Amino acid sequence: MFRRTPNVHRLVTWIGHAAVLAMCIVTARAQQPSTNDTVRFLEQATFGPNSNLITQVQSLGFSAFLDQQIALPVSGYPPLPLQPTTVPSTCTGTCVRDNYSMYPVQVTFFQNAINAPDQLRQRVAFALQQIMVTSGITITQPSWMTPYLQIFENDAFGNFRTLLGDITLNPAMGRYLNMAGNTKAAPNENYGREVLQLFTVGLNLLNLDGSLQTDSQGHPIPTYTQPVVDGFSKVFTGWNFAPPVASGVPDYIDPMVLNPSNHDGSAKLLLQGVTLPATSPVTAATATADLNAALDNIFNHPNVGPFISRNLIEHLVTSNPSPGYIARVASVFNNNGNGVRGDLSAVVRAILLDTEARTDPAGGGNPEGALYGHLQEPELFIARLLRAFNTTSATTDFVLADGYLPSNLQMGENLFLSPSVFNYYPPSFPIPGVTVNGALVNGPEFALMSTSAAINRINFVAEVTYHSMSVSSPNRPTGTWLDLSSITPLITPPSGSAAQLVGYLNTLMLHGQGSAGLLQTVTNAINGMTNATPLSMAQRAVYLIGSSPEYIIER
Repeated sequence: MFRRTPNVHRLVTWIGHAAVLAMCIVTARAQQPSTNDTVRFLEQATFGPNSNLITQVQSLGFSAFLDQQIALPVSGYPPLPLQPTTVPSTCTGTCVRDNYSMYPVQVTFFQNAINAPDQLRQRVAFALQQIMVTSGITITQPSWMTPYLQIFENDAFGNFRTLLGDITLNPAMGRYLNMAGNTKAAPNENYGREVLQLFTVGLNLLNLDGSLQTDSQGHPIPTYTQPVVDGFSKVFTGWNFAPPVASGVPDYIDPMVLNPSNHDGSAKLLLQGVTLPATSPVTAATATADLNAALDNIFNHPNVGPFISRNLIEHLVTSNPSPGYIARVASVFNNNGNGVRGDLSAVVRAILLDTEARTDPAGGGNPEGALYGHLQEPELFIARLLRAFNTTSATTDFVLADGYLPSNLQMGENLFLSPSVFNYYPPSFPIPGVTVNGALVNGPEFALMSTSAAINRINFVAEVTYHSMSVSSPNRPTGTWLDLSSITPLITPPSGSAAQLVGYLNTLMLHGQGSAGLLQTVTNAINGMTNATPLSMAQRAVYLIGSSPEYIIER
């Protein structure tokens, strides 16, 4: 009988461990995402891929990258000093721009979108802002808007119930949808209606997969009625701004505070037949209990999972998610696997790691097929193009919102100046004149795509590629352009070639899915520049790809 000596035992153990380690290495290598898959993943999870991030994600893998991103500290919006409601006569020069317009927060948005390390948080926060909307049309000071924006950055990976509570008592939201100063004498239904219709449950009852529930006649079943809106309107009475920080300077930083004497203590009908009982006398405790019970009532409604999941999927991945995709993500919203409802970090992971997000439609097997993907909204389009070539403060002044772009570059999405509570564009918008198998195709961002907006996208690509943006305005002191020095060696003789350059750009800008026609057109255009510099050839290649429909539509 063979008997192991201690040394033999250690040798066998070492061999066993080595074998396991080797298997892990092989498995890790086998699971390392391809460059094209990594670029496509980063188009969805960040404001755009660049060479350094591609390398990082390939080393970590998708799941570990998401873990790392979720753990990063918030880049955020720095607090701004509150200003008097009325512009003082001493506010001259750039004072109005810097204190009474969205300029400072627009600048910070693009600084974060282009260069901040917490890319996933920035992208998710931007999506959530477009569900729970306020607008600088009403919230006219950047210092008023900043605390609202900070909520989304801080709560992006927290619990949806926390986000709902924080937004409800935010002064900017209170001003925008009239909860601030809402009293029992004349309850205002604005926030009570919009928190239901737009922020949480939607107009009609939904199945887990986002499809409509219907009655026996096939009609959609309303989620709520006017008496329910009235009930929530009463819940939201009694709150107003915290005391002013100075005469004529309202407090938009601290959450709204309660005056119990202005809270309606009558019974209130909520969702799903729940009624809050009347309370008398009304106290701070009973009014706060009303608020928390009402927000819990909304949060626990079965519509919230599919409603929020579909909205986030549309912003991050695709405008036409399959019912199965919505159901899988909504199931995670309902239960993150540990019995927790509303875990946004789990929801974001589910969206980005779902088989439908990760299955390239070009290779078949994706249930959406030709419907997969979405039009890049202008802010995403701008940031993604600039990030691709590692744009820094040396090559942009970050003033890229519509309000401070030249008119020939404005694309219809004036950052933080949504025209209404319905966002810059609605979540459901059929692309005009487009059907697949007789059905309309949803394309929300196409609501912004006018003829002039389409031309202005092309103009933007031209001006940042050829470094020709006007700098006559003090709001654009240096202009914005792409530094293409990293790609000019790919076209520089004797080792460079059009094939190398176009191949690299196909990967970086189109995750390897550029059509043969587009790639050949770009190649021919470069080869026809017989006496041009490498920079000129690189510029033409970037311009042709960046202004193409294949780049503008993210698939």
